[in-house]
Amino acid sequence: MGISLVTVSFVFLFSSSTGAPAQTFRKRAPWPQLVARASYRLSDTSLFGEFTFSQLPEQITRLLGQINVGFDSTDATVYKFLITANQDGTNVIRILNPKFTVNAPPGGSSAIQLDIPDIALQPNLTIFNATSVATDVHNQFLSIFNRDTLLGSAQILIVP
Repeated sequence: MGISLVTVSFVFLFSSSTGAPAQTFRKRAPWPQLVARASYRLSDTSLFGEFTFSQLPEQITRLLGQINVGFDSTDATVYKFLITANQDGTNVIRILNPKFTVNAPPGGSSAIQLDIPDIALQPNLTIFNATSVATDVHNQFLSIFNRDTLLGSAQILIVP
């Protein structure tokens, strides 16, 4: 009963302090919008993990994910993240430089988050760079390298 009284008091204070009727803010915010996913759970690699690409306001794309198993060095600087046109990691579309740490064996990473301000993943998964050149990334790959050795590539797919 005490919780209900506090809630009622808060609504009353909010409405009386602004001079406007109290409103319920239960509408889901339009951001972030999940746009695509690259899953190493489904790929034929030694990596195990998953990443999402989310469209945020102001034409920012957020890469968020984690590798749970598959990094053999604890030196995070040896790893390269690339968006590539081919599963073998060739034909680089975009170089990504996320900051993260690598845990001791079995070789998982900390959470990896990278906000990319100069591209926007449109609903059809097209990257628009600063000069408005468009590149379709649907069915392309998020490829992870240890120096020049490809550890794995996961296909970037639209999330239904």
